[in-house]
Amino acid sequence: MKFVIYVIIFFYVMLTNVYAISEVSEIVAAKDSLHSDTATVMPSCPLIKESWFTIPMGYYQQETSVALGIVGGYYFPSTNLRKISSISGSVIYTFRNQFIINANPRFYGGDGNWFFNGNVNLRYYPTYYYGIGNSNSIYNESYISKSFQLMLQSGYFINDNWQIGPYVSLRGEKITVGESFENHKEAIFARYGTTGWNPYWMTGLGFFSTYDTRDNVFYPQKTSVFIKTSVLNYFSILGSTFDVASFNGDFRCFLPTWFGQLIACQLYLDARLGGNIPFQLLPTVGGSDNLRGFRERKYIDDMFVQLQTEYRIPIWNRLKATLFYSVGDVVSTDNPSFRLKMAYGGGLRFRLNDARVHLRADIARTNYGNVEFYITATEAF
Repeated sequence: MKFVIYVIIFFYVMLTNVYAISEVSEIVAAKDSLHSDTATVMPSCPLIKESWFTIPMGYYQQETSVALGIVGGYYFPSTNLRKISSISGSVIYTFRNQFIINANPRFYGGDGNWFFNGNVNLRYYPTYYYGIGNSNSIYNESYISKSFQLMLQSGYFINDNWQIGPYVSLRGEKITVGESFENHKEAIFARYGTTGWNPYWMTGLGFFSTYDTRDNVFYPQKTSVFIKTSVLNYFSILGSTFDVASFNGDFRCFLPTWFGQLIACQLYLDARLGGNIPFQLLPTVGGSDNLRGFRERKYIDDMFVQLQTEYRIPIWNRLKATLFYSVGDVVSTDNPSFRLKMAYGGGLRFRLNDARVHLRADIARTNYGNVEFYITATEAF
């Protein structure tokens, strides 16, 4: 019965996401024609006309079970095919009674040299608390997170591949615990602390740098690299409940081999520093993108390090296969002792359009014996 549900979700996601990214396909096709020898562009005439879409969407992963919702977007007229101002968003409900609202504005100015990104996220999210650290704990406490997050990012294009800029992050969260939590509260607080269980507010200022030579952001096929680093500091003088510093580094490389096959590698680092850090802000193992097969938020701590690689193989027409392997762990900065976690598996990819957006179905197994299944769109990295 479970397999039948997976199959139904797979085809539902495949059909709905075809329409979700049809606008991207048209943009990429137009961009390809712009770079041809015969293409002629009249700057006074918008290459991209005003447009919008609203369609259903769906995905599956162990943290949410089946997720269904609506995604929509509005595109402003533009004479630059690489820089199109837009506003997009989604409303999602999961079979675990989780509710997520997301909005993403993106605007360009100064002849395309400057850009502004934003993200607004509202969540009502029942989930579980497993303690802090990279080993199994005896705790499996249910709680409900009610959170608000706002990110504002302004950037400048130094050249076609390099972007830098500042950003602001605001976050507020309130936790509601279940009745069983009261039975273990004193033991949990004594071992892991109380930070994050009471309502808190965080205001942060940061800086990011991105260097990207990929020929396609969804599915690169040429030799290329992607390097993004960011630093974010939450300050009490700005109204934050806690002083916390955050660092993130994402390093990827893509190497074609033969017959359209590709090796993709990623080194990913995520760290938090501070005397009191809400457990919700700590880096995590697991999910649909990092160390697939492990449950997201089951292992959390001050720093997460991961190395993962994929071998991507064309099969026929729009169908591809992928083999993947990843290794990593979360560790405490006070006592950096690794208990390495490894995951491996494979999956199928179905190309939805000429923009190279793929529907992804993965099965992953871990060195802890877990086997998990994922259905979503776009690659893990």
